[in-house]
Amino acid sequence: MTGPDDRRDAEFSRCFEEEMPRVLRYAQRHVGWELAQDVVAETFQIAWRKWDKLPAEKFPWLVGTARKVIGNHVRATMRRRRLATRLALYSEVTADSSEESSARMEALHRLAMLSEVEREALLLTAWDGLTSDAAAEVLGISPATFRKRLSRARQSVLVAEESHETAGLVIGAEEGR
Repeated sequence: MTGPDDRRDAEFSRCFEEEMPRVLRYAQRHVGWELAQDVVAETFQIAWRKWDKLPAEKFPWLVGTARKVIGNHVRATMRRRRLATRLALYSEVTADSSEESSARMEALHRLAMLSEVEREALLLTAWDGLTSDAAAEVLGISPATFRKRLSRARQSVLVAEESHETAGLVIGAEEGR
């Protein structure tokens, strides 16, 4: 006897076998072979989670979802590229002795770990020397909202420093054994 879960599994498997090659071809046309496989996997993962709400004709929904997944991948790639460019610029501007360079690279790494809004808040005040009110005006937000972003950014940096120091203590203790 087959239950609702077995039917659902069988329907999904049948859909995957029939539609996966078409979704893969669609994704390949837009992002190439390697990323296309990730797009298909993510598309069918979303389909599995929403299976009971999908329309009877699955392919158009799958292509629409693949299109959104591709858009997410493209945006993430663009963010990583912008961040790498920004870090390269910061590195060029701040390059000095090897000890200072190491400390600056560590600071840049911590900056890279912040969200974009936290990083912008911190840089506008610490790097560009703006007051909170002036930085809020630059971003087109209220001073209170800006101060909250700046507070979160500073807290994130402190947490990163503490975890880095803790990791250093653990590594040092392990080396002393």
